[in-house]
Amino acid sequence: MTSSRHGGPNAGESVIAAFLLADSRLPSGAYSHSAGLEPAVIAGLQVDGVYPYLISRLQTVGRMETVAAVLAHRRARELGTVTGEHDGGAPGFAALEAALDARTPSAAQREASRRLGRGMLRLAATLKPGDPAVAALKREAPRPHRPVALGVAAHALGVGEAALARLCCYDDAQSVVAAALKLLPIDPMSATAWILDAEPQINAVAGDALHANGLDDLPALSAPLMEHWAEDHTERTRRLFVA
Repeated sequence: MTSSRHGGPNAGESVIAAFLLADSRLPSGAYSHSAGLEPAVIAGLQVDGVYPYLISRLQTVGRMETVAAVLAHRRARELGTVTGEHDGGAPGFAALEAALDARTPSAAQREASRRLGRGMLRLAATLKPGDPAVAALKREAPRPHRPVALGVAAHALGVGEAALARLCCYDDAQSVVAAALKLLPIDPMSATAWILDAEPQINAVAGDALHANGLDDLPALSAPLMEHWAEDHTERTRRLFVA
């Protein structure tokens, strides 16, 4: 794709691929994930709490995952060079995975992220089987966290770093909203407005992620109540979503 004089993507970037990765109907498992909203609703969250919940996730889990996706994208870009050498510009996938584990104390949240990541990696391997970063991630972390798999898939499909950062934030927000429509008596028009209302925060989190230089810049922001709800959710036999 060529560059646009009106603020479009850089040369070689694919807008269609970004739209594809933002589609919750992908066979990567995202449709089965409520971004933690179902356990929150079971715990008593009402309609008026959904938008604050969305913003809270964006500022905690979302910040961490967006930086992780950007770092994974940069590592994928390194592996796509002629030498494929790791020059210190981005952490290796195994190191990034370990850092995410350390920042995700809830085993339920780690498992949900890895389940989604495995689906995303399978999608990338199907669409771009010869991509060196996809192959490297399969070797180093066959069950990667979702933001790592998303960063690698985005690079393989030609989605740029800035578009990926916004995509990561948008995907989490729309997962919350899509789940809310199934779980609570919400006007779909109002739910759509929540995504638009969150745009300034999405842009800010995405913009901050682009300034990350390495694992030291990977946020470690805790959301204890969400973690507690996620753990409690694993004990329930009647549920619509994994988490």
